[in-house]
Amino acid sequence: MKVSSIENIIKTKFAEFGLHSDDGLGPGGNNRIVPQQPHAHEHRHSHSLNLSGESFRSEKNLKIAFFLTIFILITEFGGAVISKSMALYSDSGHILVDASSLLLAWLAQMQVRKMPTEKNTYGFHRIGILAALLNSFLLLTISVILIYESYLRIIHPEPVASGFMVIFPLISLAANIIIGVKIHKDIGGNLNLKSSFFHILGDSLISIAIITAGIIIYFTKFYYIDPAVSLLVSPVIAIGAFSVINETINILLEGVPKEIDFLAVKTEILKTRGVKDVHDLHIWSMSKSFKLLSAHVLIDENILKPSDMCCIINNIQNMLGEKFNISHAVIQPELTACDTASGFCVHQNI
Repeated sequence: MKVSSIENIIKTKFAEFGLHSDDGLGPGGNNRIVPQQPHAHEHRHSHSLNLSGESFRSEKNLKIAFFLTIFILITEFGGAVISKSMALYSDSGHILVDASSLLLAWLAQMQVRKMPTEKNTYGFHRIGILAALLNSFLLLTISVILIYESYLRIIHPEPVASGFMVIFPLISLAANIIIGVKIHKDIGGNLNLKSSFFHILGDSLISIAIITAGIIIYFTKFYYIDPAVSLLVSPVIAIGAFSVINETINILLEGVPKEIDFLAVKTEILKTRGVKDVHDLHIWSMSKSFKLLSAHVLIDENILKPSDMCCIINNIQNMLGEKFNISHAVIQPELTACDTASGFCVHQNI
């Protein structure tokens, strides 16, 4: 049978509603064709990925974290005014950025829940990524300001009320622990939450450093400790910011997610029964948790049944979801190899 005849058969069958094999390929399989059940989607598409209860929980936690951070800001700034501590003044500025970070994350989480539109066909996942990038640049700016202000205070040390340097940061630290615990529950699947968590972590470290400095100053009157602590803590904030910036830029450039091995994905696809070759393989992500893939696969010429073709595609998509957590995989089957000299296929078979 000619290849063109095979193509015509498959085109006709694929035009019919959802055909697939319930037994799969392999020796002894009867490859019986059965109609797809209503609402059963053959592809592993998950556009509503962030509409789950987990997303609503994240949004609620962000809301609580934001208002707790406002409480911390008022507390720290009051302590800075009373104690005249440079460390507390600097920390108040950092907490203001924390509040902005959490507000952006909260708003971004609400935007992500919006359904895709004809204009934004992937939805609004990238809003969270842009918010995370902005937060990280704000972190870098704050780090530079803290370093500069600490340097000035070292040159011109001023007396501070050490007792207040202990009391107010203790209140701030307790609130930050509550915020951090709530945010950390969802940090793995949300890059924006990761950025916010680094804000909280940096502020908690500053609180601990200020408490320690206050105790030392109380007993020694060594006022250089106040700016020195801020000078030591600031780089920690910058390191966290650089980490998030690197990851957000990779997502915006549609690079392969760092937790996915491109060659390993290709190898697993080639292991699928009935697949001779794979090309035009692209792996990217819309957000930290929403990974996508598209690929062209060359099907063995002995595969004649449309049900077998569907089974191969299903096997590939199921494997990608189970082994690599790729929730949106679009596979284009081909019966003849296409010209990839330019790096992309220049024609479509089916």
